[in-house]
This record gives sequence, C-alpha cells and structure tokens, in this order.
Amino acid sequence: MTITPTATTPGPDGTRRAKGHRNSRSAGFGCVAVLVGGTLALAPPADGASGQASALPAGCADPVNGTTVFSDGFEGTAPDFGFVKHRYDGADATASIRAATSPVLDGSGSGRFTVPGDGKSWRSEVANDAVGYGAYRFSFSDFLPADWEWSNYDTILAQWHGKPLSDGSDTNPPIALSVRNSEWLLSVFNLADPDDTTPVRRAYSLGPVTRGVWNNWTFDIDWSTPTHPGALRVCRNGTQLVDDSGENNYHQPNEPYFKTGIYRPSWNPAKGRDYPTGVSVVDVYDDSVSVTRLG
Repeated sequence: MTITPTATTPGPDGTRRAKGHRNSRSAGFGCVAVLVGGTLALAPPADGASGQASALPAGCADPVNGTTVFSDGFEGTAPDFGFVKHRYDGADATASIRAATSPVLDGSGSGRFTVPGDGKSWRSEVANDAVGYGAYRFSFSDFLPADWEWSNYDTILAQWHGKPLSDGSDTNPPIALSVRNSEWLLSVFNLADPDDTTPVRRAYSLGPVTRGVWNNWTFDIDWSTPTHPGALRVCRNGTQLVDDSGENNYHQPNEPYFKTGIYRPSWNPAKGRDYPTGVSVVDVYDDSVSVTRLG
C-alpha cells in the first residue's frame, strides 16, 4: 500500500516537522503503514530521482554476497567494545555501557546499555564512522528485559545519524528504530526541498514488542542521492516488515553513521522536558552487529 503524508507531526525527538504528514492513532507519529501480506510499502522514488534499480536483494531475509566492513559481538571491553566511539549523557560510562554475560545471543558476551531515571540521563550508545554511500546490510540484535516498562515517549534503540544541516541545526536521524509504549516504530526522514532545513517524515508501525526475547533485525539500506532514489527493507526474525522506496537521508557529503544502544530524547533536560525522577532504569542488551557492503 502507498500512503501520502498530509499533516504536521513530531519526530522521535519530539521536534515538530514540516507539513506533509497525517496524524495517526499512535500519538506523535504520522503516516503509519499497516502490515499487509507481511510487507509494508510506502512512497515511490522522489521527484527528479532517476529510475536506477536498487542494489538491494529481493528481500531482507534473502542471503547476500558482499564484503563485511564491520562486525562486533560485544566480546571486547566496554564502553567501546569494537566500535569507534561511545557516548553517554548523565550517568558515568561505567554505569551506562557495560559488558554482560546474560542474556547473550551468540558467543559469551553482549552489550548492556543503561539510562537511569535520575533526571539528567538520556543517552547510552556506541557508534561507528560513516562507511560510504551505496548499498549495505546492517544486522543486529536487541533484547528488552522482562521488566522493561512501557513509555509514552520514544526510546530509540538503533539509528543512522547525519551531521548538522546547512544552517548548523541538529535534526532527526534519517532512519531510526524506536519503541513507544508496546510498539516497534520506524521513522525515515528526508528533505523534500534541498533549500529547506525542515525534514519530512515517513513512519511505520512494526508491530508489538515482546519483552524477554532477542529481536534479530536486518536493515537493507540503499542510500539515496540527488540522482538515485534509494531503498530500505527491514526484517525482524526473518520476516520482512518494510519495503520503502525514496529519499532516505539528507544528501550530505557523508552518509549517515550507525549508532545503537539507548537514546531517549524526551529525558534530555536541555529540551526543557521535565520527567519524574525515580522512574525505572531503562536497560537494553545488544549483540551480533554486522555491516555488509552489497554488490
């Protein structure tokens, strides 16, 4: 099915976005596509983009041939493990990013990411540098513990983030996987007008969250450029949920870079969004991250 956005909505960070989005029944998210026949579809190639064929495989559950450009199973030393960098805001690194021996998907370790409800913490992530435009398969697994509490605010667990826009402003990650209440959500942003710094957004519901189990994600991303429409396919546990075509980033000199862990922007004191202290600690576990260059 194809959905045409028609009204204004806030993104995962709570920032309101340009006209061109229809409010959905999920508060704060617009143009939510529903699952039809196991696959979601949205948005044809952007106007002016060429009709070049995507370099992605037919489905994100299909095996691929390519070159592994990054792989990490969180067997190393926290807080970086095998990643290039880490970032935490609020609590110190030793409490925010730790090696864990349970739960573990593969090998003997996983990464444990924690954001305490202390009124000052909101981020705990590891990240890599950008790997270049083109087509890639990103695979990773995450685990929400049985005591994870549902929240009306988005918690981003994986994102592909760009640099500040041409006017110096920060913005939403072009692609973000998040949890709101008991639902998985996907957001895809682009600039409809290259001269405008207000992104437009496509949003998907990816179904209910099950706590206490590993979620094995595959994101096949063909990054869009001014002359190439781009594509995105998303699978969880071998089932394809999203088949998206169109612009999927802000067409900056470098493509977005990958981050995983916890980012809860609604808890950022700098945004002036107070929340009760003493609320439950937010924990998530990550394992088995790999990035494959396709083609």
